[in-house]
Amino acid sequence: MNKIQKNQRGFAHIFIVLIALVLVIGGVFAAFRFVQDNNSTDTAEVTETENQSASVKIKNLPIEIDTYDPVTGKAGEVVFPKEEFAEGALDMIFSSYGFVVPASSAGAAKANPQPTFLAPLGTKVRALIDGEVVAVTELYSGDFSIHMLGEGSELIFETEHVINVTVEVGDQVKAGTEIAEVSDYDAHNYAGLGLVEIGVLKGGNPPSHLCTFDFLDDSIKTETLQKITQLQDDWEAFRGNTDLYGEEAIPGCVTQEIIND
Repeated sequence: MNKIQKNQRGFAHIFIVLIALVLVIGGVFAAFRFVQDNNSTDTAEVTETENQSASVKIKNLPIEIDTYDPVTGKAGEVVFPKEEFAEGALDMIFSSYGFVVPASSAGAAKANPQPTFLAPLGTKVRALIDGEVVAVTELYSGDFSIHMLGEGSELIFETEHVINVTVEVGDQVKAGTEIAEVSDYDAHNYAGLGLVEIGVLKGGNPPSHLCTFDFLDDSIKTETLQKITQLQDDWEAFRGNTDLYGEEAIPGCVTQEIIND
């Protein structure tokens, strides 16, 4: 074999190796996209499956909401304060599931995993479901989280950021029963208002969060979704800012996909 033939053979070998590398890289990329797409699809399918198969659903909101009355300054138990909220605090009397909280000195931007209500200090908080109290946990903020589990369900219904808790682990509680009061830990940022968050959690440590208002009982679903939309509209009109709430998948949920901590 002469020198030219050896060079040609060498180039052919290198070319084959390059082709093989391209095919391998392409295969890996395709596999990655396949997994990524499947994960996205599974997220939507899991949420829908959980919603349809849930044997326990929310029969009561933690506090009462209603159409804003300018005479009383109230929307149910919610009070619309004339004072502005502290700089950096969200100008929202209610924050939806999946709302992206902007990045700040406290951390990166993050999707809110639990709808948040603001109400006057002392406002009683009510149980979301009929079920058993399975955990009462003190939080980093010095207030508490209450977990309830309904019969035949694996989903945890959480009422978070509350004080003066009146239930204990093992208690059987009916939806609408007073179980605590709104938390005061962030009141200095919100014109003296307390807050309470609610969530639907599925397994794991940390657990996954599901669109809370996908799990409303039929007995309150239509009315509750209408009241949430009305509360948002009333607050925007009160603040004179129609850009506070954007498009949502359903009232109270910017997205219906799972949010992982």
